[in-house]
Amino acid sequence: MAEHSTVVVLGKFESGKTTFIKSVQHAVDADIPGPPATEEPTLGVKEYRITLPDGRSLTFLDTPGFDGYQPGERAKETEEILQMVEDHLSANGQSAPVSHVILFLNANDMATTELKGRARRTFERLFSNAQVVCVTTRWDQIDEDDGPHITAEDAQNQEEDLYASAKSSGSLLEYLHDVRQNPGGELLRFRSGLTSEAYSSPRDIMLKLFAGPISGGDQGTRRTRRQVRFAAPEATSTSYRQ
Repeated sequence: MAEHSTVVVLGKFESGKTTFIKSVQHAVDADIPGPPATEEPTLGVKEYRITLPDGRSLTFLDTPGFDGYQPGERAKETEEILQMVEDHLSANGQSAPVSHVILFLNANDMATTELKGRARRTFERLFSNAQVVCVTTRWDQIDEDDGPHITAEDAQNQEEDLYASAKSSGSLLEYLHDVRQNPGGELLRFRSGLTSEAYSSPRDIMLKLFAGPISGGDQGTRRTRRQVRFAAPEATSTSYRQ
């Protein structure tokens, strides 16, 4: 039976959530267009179903951005967005558990997102067994694509400073780094948005997350890893919008 996983995509408004999902679609199937030059704001929970070449099925749940634009009403708070995800999962009888949560952050605006009270309880209830991954985007607004690139070590040091600045008391990042025990091990972090070795493309991130389960053999002395194959990456960087 083909495996089926659900991936919830969360993050700040205009941090690149929808762009990432559509880039993954295009990487899996080059006949599917990549993300357009502009994206409309995501106002509700929207499903994107992707079948990997090895037969595994992924359902991405795209969500409104934290503090994002809502026509004719105030921006939704974190608790409300998490409740929308829970309602969607319940209403659609989601059979596959949430395997991953990908949290998108703007590298040029790491404003704190709170996770307290009911919001935290909802997060824990929905994603108790999910691996949480953080992706910082909009590095093109910090490290210009047409200028000299910083090294991977410099980018990592800069990333550490950004996370430290946003990890305030009661914040989502504080919870993820200092409180939550990630079922997949340590909290994975990626930088994305430029093409140098200091950054990861959507394709790179998916290969890291879904390279395939390791199956044992000969009492564990031999192991094989099922690889996910994507279409060849394009030479251009991914510019994140939604």
